[in-house]
Amino acid sequence: MPFWDTLGIEVVRIDELGHAVLRLPMRPPLGTRRADVLHGGAIATLIDAAAGAAIIASVGDDADYVGQATLDINVSYLNAITTEAIAEARILRSSRALGFTQVEVRDAAGTLAAVGRVTYSIIRKA
Repeated sequence: MPFWDTLGIEVVRIDELGHAVLRLPMRPPLGTRRADVLHGGAIATLIDAAAGAAIIASVGDDADYVGQATLDINVSYLNAITTEAIAEARILRSSRALGFTQVEVRDAAGTLAAVGRVTYSIIRKA
């Protein structure tokens, strides 16, 4: 995805239905006024990307699926990140029309830095 490429978001693994792990390397352009601290907006974007990847993983080969759209996102920041950020997303519940996800973001040392919940509209053929 071009936006992911711009930020440097990488897929680490999608190893089961409704589960995805993504990473975002820390780079100075993604920093705050303190160039060594990852900006909260970059973390929120990583949460949205990981949740979206989990939704795609949950859909599988469904021929009616045509896309998804973020309806709601909530992020709680717990610690600053000065290294890469690793986001692990899981589907909490999904239907044909909605997907509810939970994401944990950790730094390279494994310290929990942020948690998020994202709700998606699952778009299907009319």
